[in-house]
Amino acid sequence: MTEKQIQLKKLIWQVPAFILLLIAIGSLIMLFTLKGDKLTGQMFLYGSINSVVLGGSFALGLSFMISTLDRKLPWLHFPLKRLIVQFLVTIGFSSILIVVAILITGFFWKQKITSAYFWETGYFMAKVAFLFVFAGSLISNAIMFFKNWKESAVQQEKLKREQLALQYETLKSQVNPHFLFNNLNSLTSLISTNPDKAIEFVKKLSEVYRYVLDQKDQELVALETELKFLESYIFLQKIRFETNLDVQINVSSKNFKVIPLSVQMLVENAIKHNEISDKKPLQIRIFTTDDEFLVVENQLQKKSGSEGSGTGIQNISDRYKFFTEKNMTINFNLEHFRVSIPLLTD
Repeated sequence: MTEKQIQLKKLIWQVPAFILLLIAIGSLIMLFTLKGDKLTGQMFLYGSINSVVLGGSFALGLSFMISTLDRKLPWLHFPLKRLIVQFLVTIGFSSILIVVAILITGFFWKQKITSAYFWETGYFMAKVAFLFVFAGSLISNAIMFFKNWKESAVQQEKLKREQLALQYETLKSQVNPHFLFNNLNSLTSLISTNPDKAIEFVKKLSEVYRYVLDQKDQELVALETELKFLESYIFLQKIRFETNLDVQINVSSKNFKVIPLSVQMLVENAIKHNEISDKKPLQIRIFTTDDEFLVVENQLQKKSGSEGSGTGIQNISDRYKFFTEKNMTINFNLEHFRVSIPLLTD
C-alpha cells in the first residue's frame, strides 16, 4: 500500500468523525446557551450546519495558525512572545468568524442586519466562539503535549545513541594499536634519554584516558575543561612529531560549553589524514569567532590512503543539532581544511 493510499484511507474515517464531533460540540453548546428552552429540529439543523461550517473553519484555521507559529515562534525558544502572538491572532481570527457567523445567521433567518441585531447576535456568537476556543485549545494543546512528549523521548533516545557512537569512536581511536604502539615507542625513547619527561608523558597519557572515562556520560562539558584535556593530547602528539606539528590555540573566551571530545576528535582527524614530516610540517589553528563558533583549521596536505568514512565528524554534527539551531560547518580549499562548531551556553 502506497503512502497516498494510506493517507486516503485515514481521511475516509477522519473526515466523517471530525464532522460528527463538530455537530456534537455544537449541540452541547446550543443546549448550554438555551438554558432549559426546548431544542427544536430546526434549531438542531441550524446549529449543526453552523458548527460544521464555522467550527470546521475555526478548527482548520487554528490548526494552520499553530503549525505556522510552531515554525516561526516555537514555545521552547520564545515562550512569552508566542503566548502574546497566539492570543492576539486567536482573538482576531475569532472576531472575523463571529462577523461571518452573524451575516450567515441573518441570511438563514432572513433577518435585517441592524446594529441591535448585530450586537445581540454578536454577544451570543462570542459566547459560542469562546467555548469553541476553549475546547479547541484544550484538545489541540493536549495533542501537542503528547506529540512533543513522544518526539522528546525519541530525540533523547537518538541523542543517547549519538553520544554512545561518539564515545565508541573516541575510545576506539585511543585504544587503537597504532595509537598505543606510537605512544609506547615514544615512551621507550624518553625513558633512556629524558626520564623526567617520560614521567610527564605517562601523566599526560593517564589524563587522556581519565578524561575519556570521566566524560563518557556527559552531554556537554566546559570549553575550558575540553581545552585542558586537548593540551594533554597535543603533548603526546608533539613528543612523536616534535617540531613538525604546531598547534596554536587562541580562544578569546572559555565561558562556553562544547560536546565532550569534539574538539579533540577534530584535531585527531587533522593529524590522522594529513602528512606530517620535516618537509611538510603541519600547523593546526584553534580559535573562536565573534559569532560564537570555535574553529579548527589545518593545512591540507592529505596523505595517500587516509580517506576516512566521515562518521566521526557527522556524529559530532548530529549531536550539536540537539542543542542549537546553529549548524556545524565544514569549509576547505586546496590549501586549508576548516571545521566550525557552535559554542553553547547554559
